[in-house]
Amino acid sequence: MSYVRLEAWIGGEWLEVDSVSVTVMDSALTLSFEHQRTESGYRSLIWEPLEKFLKEYRDEPLVVVPLGRNLPVMYGPGAAGPFRLAEMRDA
Repeated sequence: MSYVRLEAWIGGEWLEVDSVSVTVMDSALTLSFEHQRTESGYRSLIWEPLEKFLKEYRDEPLVVVPLGRNLPVMYGPGAAGPFRLAEMRDA
């Protein structure tokens, strides 16, 4: 069995993304990402919402939180990414 996860290029390696957030006028908006097992699932529940989120908030700094890491990564306006979807095999 396999699943698909969202990854971002951070510090010279591809890391799994737990969430992407932006703060607008003291309100934080966050997208969180769960593993998906089907192509339609990851397209509709991960990739399309992420693309819409990045387009809508392209003028704001974005914070990307790698899964299992304590330090989030902040990108300047319009500079987040790159992101990719990666297929992983269950252990």
